[in-house]
Amino acid sequence: FLLYDHIGGLNTLFNGMATGAKIVVPVSRDPHVVAHAIETHKVKLLPASPTFLNLFLLSGAPESYDLSSLRFVTYGTEPMPESVLKRLNEKLPDTTFIQTFGTSETGISQTISRSSKSNLIKFDDPKTEFKIVDEELWIRSKSQVLGYLNHEMSRFTQDGWFMTGDIVKKADDGFLMIVGRREELINVGGEKVTPSEVENILLEIPEVADCLVYAQDNLITGQNVAAKIVPAGKADLKTLKRLIKQHCRQRLSAYKVPVRITLAEGEIFGSRHKKTRVQ
Repeated sequence: FLLYDHIGGLNTLFNGMATGAKIVVPVSRDPHVVAHAIETHKVKLLPASPTFLNLFLLSGAPESYDLSSLRFVTYGTEPMPESVLKRLNEKLPDTTFIQTFGTSETGISQTISRSSKSNLIKFDDPKTEFKIVDEELWIRSKSQVLGYLNHEMSRFTQDGWFMTGDIVKKADDGFLMIVGRREELINVGGEKVTPSEVENILLEIPEVADCLVYAQDNLITGQNVAAKIVPAGKADLKTLKRLIKQHCRQRLSAYKVPVRITLAEGEIFGSRHKKTRVQ
C-alpha cells in the first residue's frame, strides 16, 4: 500500500522479499479496492497511514468484505488519533494494530507498541539510540545516511544525531507518544498548539468525519488555530461551527479552540495519505 519512494514502502517491499512473502499491490488506494484485495488474496498484513485507516472506516469497507485473514495492521508516518484507533479495534477485534517508526534518513527502527489499543511506542533496537531535546525526538542509528547531497545539513549534529522534527511526549514507563511535527506547531501568542491534539478532540464529535487543523496568520497573536472539516452526514457549516465551539471549549484551553472553521474542499491529504497541515 505504501509508496516505494518512501521508507515505509521500501520496508514493506524488502521485508516481503526477504521472507518470501507474497506482496499484493492494489490498483488504487480506494478503501474498497484495498478491502477487495485483502478478501481475494487473504492478506495477513496491511501497512497504512492513520489517515487512510480513518477513510477505510468511513467507507464502510470493513462491513462489506471478509477481512478475517487480516492478522496485523501496521501504521505510522503521522500521529494516530485515539478515536480512530478505538474504532479500528472495535471493527476488527481479531486484528493486532502495531505502530511503527522510521525515517528515510535513519531507516526503520525496531519498536514495541504498548498494546493494540495504544498509540504509544518504545524503541527496542540495539542499533538505534534516541533522546528528546526540547520535546523533539533525536535519533542516532548505525544504518543512517551521512547527510544530504547538495543540501544544508542543519538536521545533523557533529556527533551523529539526526533531528527528526517529531514532537514526542514520554510516559512514566518510557513509552513515547508521537504528537506531531515541529514545523506544524501553531504559535498562538507564544502558546504552542499541536494540530493532532485539536484533531483528536474534533474527531470526538459524531458530526465530524475527518478534519485538518493548521495555523492561520493573525495580526495580534501571530497565529491562530484553523480547521477544515469533513462532515459526517448532512450537517451544515453553521451547525458544525456551533457544535465544534461548544465541544472544544469544554475540552481544550481557550487558545487551542479553532477560530476559523471551514468545510474541506477536496481531499485533506497528499499522495501518501498523510495530512497536509502546512498551508
